[in-house]
Amino acid sequence: MSQEESNGPTLINLSDARRARAAKPGKAAKPRHVRKQEERAEKAQKAAANRVRTGRSKAQKAQDRQEITRLRSHVDGARRDTPGTPSKDD
Repeated sequence: MSQEESNGPTLINLSDARRARAAKPGKAAKPRHVRKQEERAEKAQKAAANRVRTGRSKAQKAQDRQEITRLRSHVDGARRDTPGTPSKDD
């Protein structure tokens, strides 16, 4: 009796089914250690950025705030008024 003739239950490898369901079309599923390694690298990069941002003196932070304010006012001063919208001076 062949497989096609039997009406018995068909066995399915569930681990293959889970991998196929988890994988997105056109993108292979990454092994866990590769994914975790990438997550650690992202976390380290974010931590380095936070150390730079928070590890500064009060004067350096104030200077950065002034620079941001100056740049924003420069951009706002260069902005054109579009027809039909009221300007801030009105």
